[in-house]
Amino acid sequence: MRISQAIKTLFVVALISLAIPTTSAGGGMYTIGVQGQTTSDLYAADNLPNANVEAFDTMDLAITALENGDVQFVLGDLPTLAYYAVDNSDKGLSVVGSFGDDELFGIAVPKEADRAGAGDLLNAIDAALNEMVNDGSYDAVYSTWFSGAVVLTDDSTADTATTYPAIDESSTGALADVVNSTTLTFGNDYPYMPFEGTDADGTTVIGFDADIAAGICTKLSAAYDTTITCVIELKGWDELTAFGFDGYDAIISAMTKTDERAQMTQFTRAYYTSKQGILAGADSPTITGINDLNAMAAEEDDSPSVTLVVSALTVGLIAVARRKN
Repeated sequence: MRISQAIKTLFVVALISLAIPTTSAGGGMYTIGVQGQTTSDLYAADNLPNANVEAFDTMDLAITALENGDVQFVLGDLPTLAYYAVDNSDKGLSVVGSFGDDELFGIAVPKEADRAGAGDLLNAIDAALNEMVNDGSYDAVYSTWFSGAVVLTDDSTADTATTYPAIDESSTGALADVVNSTTLTFGNDYPYMPFEGTDADGTTVIGFDADIAAGICTKLSAAYDTTITCVIELKGWDELTAFGFDGYDAIISAMTKTDERAQMTQFTRAYYTSKQGILAGADSPTITGINDLNAMAAEEDDSPSVTLVVSALTVGLIAVARRKN
């Protein structure tokens, strides 16, 4: 390489270094872990444009990254983060804040256009949930997995079913299939405790969602004078949120009801109400709220503004520094 070329290369690298913001421990760009395509991931993309967000396939992987110091914070459903904090208190994990509005979790079923009789199945599950809330069986499940008073937003409307659809031997469709097969299969993405996980030997699905699903099957069994078995199938989150319902009748997986998802599926009345939370590790910086995670380093304001006309290689180097969603 010629000396002149070397000088030019060093000059370009120097300019790139000036153009890339620096960070500091007191107000830098923290790395935040989330489970991909969850409410926290979408929130970060919409509300934390300066944050460095790392998406993981599962919450367990995000928590492991926090424990290893690869991320400084993890965002997620507040009850789940609280569960991990208690379960890993010896590792210094703690919930350091909450944010966002109350979110409503719903059970998803196919749209009628995608599966005949899906409306009857939706109404039957809504009627079962309504019965569980009214007879106290919902409260019993809640107290098994959460502490404190039951918090559940009633988002039912005049269209939300409170009685079970009638079916007979000639009935067809999604609900009739469930009753005739005596099996109601739920898609679920575990582990995500305390909502879903497995027992010590890894063979039985446990958690709040599993118990709610079992309660629904109990109510349906009584309503249709048969024994309906509840089956939970492990599915990836990406598959669940594509709402293909391939091999399962409904989805119960701590899924927030959103307008975007409602375009692809239909939801029951809410069966849980939650906020989002922030989980910190033993070595995480001290923060006062969600806005701190969006803060750039103080040095950024003093960084010189440089306009570069550079090669494709230089553009590629700059792109590496940009936030990845």
